[in-house]
Amino acid sequence: MSSLSARATSLAADLSKGVASAMSNDSSLTPEAAMLKITKEMLANNPFVTPTGCPANTLPPELLAHIFLVGTQMEAEEEFDEDEDDFDMVDYDLKDGWTDEEDIDPDDLDSAVVTALKSKGKVVQGADGAMEVDGNEEEEDEDYEKTLPFQVLVSHVCRHWREVALASPELWSTLHFSEGVGMEKSKTWIERARGALLDIHIDCTNEHDDDDDDDDENDGQDHSSDATTETPESRYAKAHMDCSHPPPLSLTDMRDILDLIVPLVSQWRSLEIITSIWQYMHTTLSRLSECPSAPLLETLQLYHYHDIEDHETFSPAELREPFLIFNGIAPKLSNVGLWAVHLDWDRSLSLLSGLHDFELTYHTEDVRPSYETFAQIIASSPDLRVLSLCGSGPKEHEPETNAWSTGAIEIPELQEFVFCYHKTSYASALIKKLSLPKVNSLAIDFDGEDYTEFVKQLTLPMSNSKKSLLAGLQHMKISGLPCNKASLKDMLEKLANLRTFNINCSGESEEEIFKHLFPQKVVAGGFPHQRIYCPNLECITTTGIDGGQMRSFVEARIAAGVSIKRVMMSEEDDVDEKDANWLRAHLDVLDFFEPSDSEEEFDDEFLSDDEDSDDPMDNDDDA
Repeated sequence: MSSLSARATSLAADLSKGVASAMSNDSSLTPEAAMLKITKEMLANNPFVTPTGCPANTLPPELLAHIFLVGTQMEAEEEFDEDEDDFDMVDYDLKDGWTDEEDIDPDDLDSAVVTALKSKGKVVQGADGAMEVDGNEEEEDEDYEKTLPFQVLVSHVCRHWREVALASPELWSTLHFSEGVGMEKSKTWIERARGALLDIHIDCTNEHDDDDDDDDENDGQDHSSDATTETPESRYAKAHMDCSHPPPLSLTDMRDILDLIVPLVSQWRSLEIITSIWQYMHTTLSRLSECPSAPLLETLQLYHYHDIEDHETFSPAELREPFLIFNGIAPKLSNVGLWAVHLDWDRSLSLLSGLHDFELTYHTEDVRPSYETFAQIIASSPDLRVLSLCGSGPKEHEPETNAWSTGAIEIPELQEFVFCYHKTSYASALIKKLSLPKVNSLAIDFDGEDYTEFVKQLTLPMSNSKKSLLAGLQHMKISGLPCNKASLKDMLEKLANLRTFNINCSGESEEEIFKHLFPQKVVAGGFPHQRIYCPNLECITTTGIDGGQMRSFVEARIAAGVSIKRVMMSEEDDVDEKDANWLRAHLDVLDFFEPSDSEEEFDDEFLSDDEDSDDPMDNDDDA
């Protein structure tokens, strides 16, 4: 109370002094007027009093534009469910957001945005022309927490913000073409982007494609003659005519989009196209082959998601022709991902040079690059950092024809290698050819065969090196690796520098890897001691391990003096509250993740041998 009294006394003294000073300077002021004057002056910089005007509008336009850009980028980086990402063109008439008409009333725009954000209801136009909330729709639309993209939202706040936003091309340079027929939004964004670098993402897939494929397979009709009587376009139209969930973009839509973006190829910074229908990709490749160059393109990602029935021969055969895109000229291209999409590899050597990240996935044997061409692509990218070969790579090795040269393929700067979905003979032959002196991260996923010989190859010195690939690893992920116990032990023995380990323990071999990470008491030379594999392991991620098993593992490593700091577990594995609390008390971090489909169930389509193989764990030469 004494401190409050002291502050009150001080305030009273300041007020009295201020009133006297004000009246002395202006003899016309009454004591009441003088008190109001000095009170207003004292509260001018009070943070608890709402300032007049908008403080943000005092910022330089360049700084305000940068704030808008950061907000747009943050929104783009957030992970939303697909339904939350879609703009509801019925609930909100976004036409005013896409056009540049000058007669828009900023007050109405501001009111509409604020009301929409507060109510999450439907915005409609009232009798007076103002934007209002339709109360009857609040319950229906309660899940729509956000409808306007950030850059559109800020352009609707006031006239000044709108002018700054429309004068900032970077805000409008990411194109998705998700608005539907007409592409009016995208056309307006292209206009606003002016000469800015463009990031283009086109998704032609549908979450119900699998259901539609099942319907096609079970329709009971014979389509064997279609290839000779119909064009690809007419077959596409016929196949999807009665689909309950047709693709979001038709082939005509795709051509219209290409008509919009191809003339702007000199502005492309990144291009990502995803489809589950090859006709879309064929149409795209055909148009890209007509482009003279892509001078500023840095990232090219072409993904064809589909089920492969024949791993040797590409289908549809009539659309198999390979293309040379951009005339082979894209001097800034550094990130390339080709998922079941093939090029004219021999003519694309200049295009596929200087890469930092290269992904080849799911290519049938007849459209893969030759070993010689593959080696040239790799050699032309001396700074390659990430390489992914999943169900793809150079064409199959044929020992009788010596199709693969005797020399090794050295990738001197490679740091991350992903190697999945190959037959054991192919995997063993290719890994023997690779020299990867700086690789510190390896991800592998195999199943359907015994991969003991492949694991043995991993433990041997690489070409042109005295150490194995495993010796330099700090990070490793194993989603599937059936092999015998002896080879597993040899592999773990080489992982002395491993710091993080991600293991899917759904198979017997993978579960055996986890068991061997426990410290083991052994006798050597007549003396007992502890054998500890991966002594530098700090973080482990598992699928298929329950809370009790993980607690025992962490406890054993602590007792051996090689503590684990971080554990990531599948949220589908059984972890009771008692074990979770114990783990949290003895770890720096315990976290749970949602496993992907590949971690829940391995799809062995790319393994040609469908017969049940002998259990490799039974072939244990260390038994």
